[in-house]
Amino acid sequence: MRLANEVAVITGAGSGIGRAAAMAIAAEGAATVVVGRRRERVEALAGELESSGREALAVAADVSQEDEVARLHDAAVARFGRVDILLNNAGVGKYGPFDSLTAEDYDWMMDTNMRSGFLCTKAFLPAMLERSHGQVCFLGSVAGLKGLPGETVYCATKFAQMGYAQALDYETRDRGVKVSVVAPGGVNTEFALGTGRTAGDPTLEAMLDPEDVAAAVVFALTQPEKARAFLVGLRPMSEPL
Repeated sequence: MRLANEVAVITGAGSGIGRAAAMAIAAEGAATVVVGRRRERVEALAGELESSGREALAVAADVSQEDEVARLHDAAVARFGRVDILLNNAGVGKYGPFDSLTAEDYDWMMDTNMRSGFLCTKAFLPAMLERSHGQVCFLGSVAGLKGLPGETVYCATKFAQMGYAQALDYETRDRGVKVSVVAPGGVNTEFALGTGRTAGDPTLEAMLDPEDVAAAVVFALTQPEKARAFLVGLRPMSEPL
């Protein structure tokens, strides 16, 4: 129960890493606000968490939109009074040769992967700084650490996220708020299915499970008071560095 009495907002919680992270964070004692575009999924997750004795709130929202992030903030504060942990997990990806990607693909990925993290941080960070207590964690990627073929735009969004997190750490560390990035390699979820990955591809089975990444998120969020794990990288055994 290392996160007892904490309140966590998890974006992109309807499936995959976000869902697994919400369950892992709740298992450590935190109240959770689970956020996603698909109402039925986040409501089902909140119900599951509540049935296990945890406090949970489901908010259906597109966190790339400023008005919806404001609604999320108000709902979270109205229910729990404050937010101590923000996990910026919402993300999408489309893989393919550069000449196959469009400006619409760019906007979709950049808005979901980067703009959402900016907006959510903008909404929840000020109160953390006022209390000198809080954590902002980004679900990054190996694609934010090195360029990869077939992932030009996706890499651009994840490099942007990494730079944003690094700069934010400079502004928050001496004010009591920790910033961290969890950067996995391939993870076996529904991520990018139909936009670069194919369901049933046997290579997916060798990738990390979402619970593996959720454990890394909990590791980042449960460092001792005087420590922060800014970057936690993990790779499946099937994948080279």
